[in-house]
Amino acid sequence: MRVLLVEDSATQAHVRRSQLLRHGFEVEVLTRLSEVLKRLAGGGIDVTLLDLTLPDSSGIDTFFAVHAAAEEMPIVILSADDDEDIALQAMKGGAQDYLIKGRATPDAIARCLYYAVERNQIEAELRHNEKLTRLILENSYDAFWAVDNTGEIIGWNKQAENTFGYSRDEVIGKTLADTIVPPRFLESHLKTMEEVLTTGQSRILNRRADIFLRRKDESEVPVELVVFPVQIGDIRTYCAFAHDITERKQIEERTQRLNEELERRVEERTQALVQSNAQLQQFAKIASHDLQEPLRSIEGYANLLARRYKGKLDTDGDEFIQFILDGTGRMIELIRSVLLHSSISSEVKSTTEVDIRKVIKEALQNLKVAIDESQTTVEVSDMPVVVANRTELVQLFQNLIGNAIKYRGERKPVIKVGWEENVHEMVFSVEDNGIGIDPIYSEKIFNMFARLHGKTEFSGTGIGLAICKKIVETHGGRIWVQSQPGKGSIFLFTLPKVSKTN
Repeated sequence: MRVLLVEDSATQAHVRRSQLLRHGFEVEVLTRLSEVLKRLAGGGIDVTLLDLTLPDSSGIDTFFAVHAAAEEMPIVILSADDDEDIALQAMKGGAQDYLIKGRATPDAIARCLYYAVERNQIEAELRHNEKLTRLILENSYDAFWAVDNTGEIIGWNKQAENTFGYSRDEVIGKTLADTIVPPRFLESHLKTMEEVLTTGQSRILNRRADIFLRRKDESEVPVELVVFPVQIGDIRTYCAFAHDITERKQIEERTQRLNEELERRVEERTQALVQSNAQLQQFAKIASHDLQEPLRSIEGYANLLARRYKGKLDTDGDEFIQFILDGTGRMIELIRSVLLHSSISSEVKSTTEVDIRKVIKEALQNLKVAIDESQTTVEVSDMPVVVANRTELVQLFQNLIGNAIKYRGERKPVIKVGWEENVHEMVFSVEDNGIGIDPIYSEKIFNMFARLHGKTEFSGTGIGLAICKKIVETHGGRIWVQSQPGKGSIFLFTLPKVSKTN
């Protein structure tokens, strides 16, 4: 199934496209209305997932323009604008659904797209001649019925017979209240039917709803119901499709039970991990101290040997002493990095407001020597204020900018630090024009001690990005990289937006 994803935010488009690909969709991404209209003229799109705010169009006009260009194509709106009036206009104008960014899960979006295509196909079939429609309805997988403007049943297909146990002859001329409406819902059903038959309008029309209906044997069956009016001249008919979702409900119930059991186990495991982490942090501090003492002793004696016997030993002897000094230096640096990594706590962070621009300024001051030596240009856009641990954010930006300087190419380094926000989070980026990274290593580089280059080519412990990952994740965010060899890298990470409280 081919989805046209219309989204002007590169970051959101990348994330959304990845989610849709995981659900088995083929995805095309466009960012401007003019591009969308041109693409739709070529056909081949099954459903459009549309953001209403684009560089060359905004609001409900965006939907109407797309809908006019491809009236038969289903459109699902995914917008950051939680405006009930706009949503109502869109649904009345033919949108299949109106979803809010940050609220709709990837699974819900995928399910909505599948349903949108299915509903669109059904509605298209209903536009065929009566004979073909009857044939389709009789062979439909879903139960179908129709009622006239007095509320009496005038249509009832084979699947309805199978689902509810009533034959067509048993229900024709009767009302839904006499047949498939459970007694517990009878009062609300009668009020709704009165509203529909007298006004021709109701919130139940043209919407999907999960409800329970009654079988002939008095048992109840859960169904997904869609009711829509059909106007032919002066005659109005109300049609309904009902899909038996017993299996889905059973799966949902089992899933809920499993989730509850999983949450219980996770809570138990979390408590155990909290205790284990505390013990590991204490162990790391003790081990780091006990390891550094003998290393400093080795380093001290090796320095004495180097000063006292330099030139008195053969070339190999001087080289061996230098190997000892290099090795102990790297070991001390590695132990300090491990200690820093273990000191980053996953406990609740400080609620202090932090000015990110000041954080970056401090990080750049710490990197001043490297910046001057490499003639690096660092461009920083206006930055927001966040609620976070200030010290850890300085370390985070210092590591990312420092890496961009270290892994530079032959060109003078240019580093751009920016950000944007969506409904629930802020996305920060550190972009460079350096040597880049092969995409196959895009996850590996965040592991402890991960190094893609030899220690003689680039210095370091291979733990800097692991520290970045831990800082971001303990703040409730995510970190990833977009890169190609020779084309530079963009490191992106998110921080959740925290509401200010008095």
